[in-house]
Amino acid sequence: NGATSGDSASTLLALEAILEIEGIENRREIHISEFYLGPGKVALNHGDILVKIKIRKENYEGYKGHYIKFSPRKAMDIATLGCSILIKEKDGLIKDLKIAYGVAGPTPLRAIDAENYAKNKELSEETLENIGKECLKASKARDSWRASKAFREQLMEELPKRAIKMALGGKL
Repeated sequence: NGATSGDSASTLLALEAILEIEGIENRREIHISEFYLGPGKVALNHGDILVKIKIRKENYEGYKGHYIKFSPRKAMDIATLGCSILIKEKDGLIKDLKIAYGVAGPTPLRAIDAENYAKNKELSEETLENIGKECLKASKARDSWRASKAFREQLMEELPKRAIKMALGGKL
């Protein structure tokens, strides 16, 4: 389905997955960023089925990753916000960072400004704070029955900082 709250959506976006879709007349591949078209809408035609998810080796090799699903209570399985990060770190520097969200807008999205900011920055609390602030530039959050726009944006700022720390073993 096209739910942006799906737990795999943000991780597959961070991994830059290619989706193979089998149709009645053909088979095609699309980048996951082209799959989600809007709230509850995906790039599947009548008779189409997703048959394969491909992840290129360069999109995961050498990265550490972490996913955080924020949900207000255990009884509620639908995420208020999901955040996936992939990080390449060397000698205390961020070599590459990918940050993707589910439920931060009508489709899963990447925090490109934050990713660009982070390149070759020293891993520090100050850098993490700035990454969180940069993530807000990607926000397309809205008010819903699950959470307010303001609360989702607070999570957008906080969760990548926590996820980066967790991916790196819980500390910088």
